Amino acid sequence: MKKFMIMAAAVMMSLSATAQSSPEAKAIKKMKSYTEVLEAIKANGAAFDNADKAFAYNKLVDLAIKENSESEKAAIEAQLAKNAEQQTKMNVAKNASAYNALQAAMQCNAVDEKGKYKNKNVNRLMTIRNSMVQAGLDAYNSKDYTSATKYFGAFVETRTDALFNEADFSREQNFGQIAYYAALAAYFNKDYKKCDQYSDAALNSSERDSIANDVIIVKLGAYEEQAKAAAMDSATYVKNVRAMYDQFPENENIFGKLVGLYEEVGDKASAKSLLDTRLASNPNDAMANAYVGQTAQAEQKYDEAIAAYKKSIASKPDFLAAKLNLGVCYLNKAVAYVDANTDARGTIKPEAKTVAMADLSEAKKLLEEVKAADPNCAQVNWQYPLERVDYVIENVK
Repeated sequence: MKKFMIMAAAVMMSLSATAQSSPEAKAIKKMKSYTEVLEAIKANGAAFDNADKAFAYNKLVDLAIKENSESEKAAIEAQLAKNAEQQTKMNVAKNASAYNALQAAMQCNAVDEKGKYKNKNVNRLMTIRNSMVQAGLDAYNSKDYTSATKYFGAFVETRTDALFNEADFSREQNFGQIAYYAALAAYFNKDYKKCDQYSDAALNSSERDSIANDVIIVKLGAYEEQAKAAAMDSATYVKNVRAMYDQFPENENIFGKLVGLYEEVGDKASAKSLLDTRLASNPNDAMANAYVGQTAQAEQKYDEAIAAYKKSIASKPDFLAAKLNLGVCYLNKAVAYVDANTDARGTIKPEAKTVAMADLSEAKKLLEEVKAADPNCAQVNWQYPLERVDYVIENVK
């Protein structure tokens, strides 16, 4: 009798739980389309309790996985039939459904108070999660940066989502590299918040040392674009770059950006302090000497600038910006000397020509070296300075 009472109580509890579901939630059980279930959640989800929401989102996972499988099969059939257009279409559908499955599973887990669906979803979604990498690459190579951001981002974000907090990622390779591409795609997509998020994921990965410089360039670029669009004020911009410098004090790109920012906001004391500290620890630092040269050049102290740029290039021979500025300093020094030694009739003193031509020859040599190293002006624009030095040489001869 006691055993019968326990069984009866269990049945009553089950019936009670079922009775709590709204008619709208019950209707989802019979739906066979991902879109249909999604629309039902949008229309009625606010009235669902967490158990109903978890069920509904898990239903989305089921249907998205089904769509993914069907799309993959159709893509293979199209490939065998050599129907490239259909194959591409089915691959796009496959990638979209994989992404949808992941998103639905994470939403399910967020409201699944009893963890009813978690283990099942983790086990069946690990392969689908990995497929986001190829989906991201396909989109990136097609310059579809919106989709590339979405797919690479899904791979990155799921790594730290609560759904996967017990998953074993110890054998996962290239996470940092993929996070970098997610950041790069987000940058090209002008989604700078996501770019910053994915950059941090890359910089916190085990691959940090090998990818840090590339990631830093993208992260700095995202800050700069936000500042240009007034989405980030100057104080925040400086603060963010300063935080990066504190994390990566040896990085030249961060150092250069921070010195420049201090100058832009008129904080010359901080700029000088930063330069002095860096030069004290390494008097031959390429970037620090380049900034010393730049400051002297702006003040038309060409001999000081030339000395600083020479130290910069000696430390970093491929520093084309410093070499270009060194050539320009020699050019401007020669022009100033010629102007100072030309009479009212426009006649240059003979001895002045000799001195000026020595500097002009050095300028031309340096600018020709920059041209040879960067023929398409991809790094620096050497064309106008080189044209000018040729013009001045012809007029001084």
